[in-house]
Amino acid sequence: MGYYDNDNRTDECQHCGEPLTGRQERYCSAACRQARYRDSKKPRTPRVWMTCPLCGEPFEATHPLKKFCDYEGEAERHCQDAQDDLEDAKWIAEAERKEAVCAHCGEPAGWSGRGRPRRFCSNRCKTAEHRKRKAA
Repeated sequence: MGYYDNDNRTDECQHCGEPLTGRQERYCSAACRQARYRDSKKPRTPRVWMTCPLCGEPFEATHPLKKFCDYEGEAERHCQDAQDDLEDAKWIAEAERKEAVCAHCGEPAGWSGRGRPRRFCSNRCKTAEHRKRKAA
């Protein structure tokens, strides 16, 4: 008598399909049991279809951040042109971030490469601007 009911027993490993021997009831080894457990914990991503906001055609979103149809495969010419314009806009916005100036003294404020640029070049300028606003 084993741990599992007769209707739950199989003759093959539930992970790799190898034939079971001896007292094995579901898996041929501890490695197969652990691999099957890990596989069961992996998130299953369903196929998600979205509509491209540029051309209106449906496309398969293979990644959570994918917002437009594939440039090479599915996109029509006008959609490719619109995506090119978006890339140009991103490049222009990044250039503007790099050239941001301090709101108090006009010196370059700096940009770390993530998020929005700094408004002030230093804490000294930030404090001075706050005091100036508070006094007014």
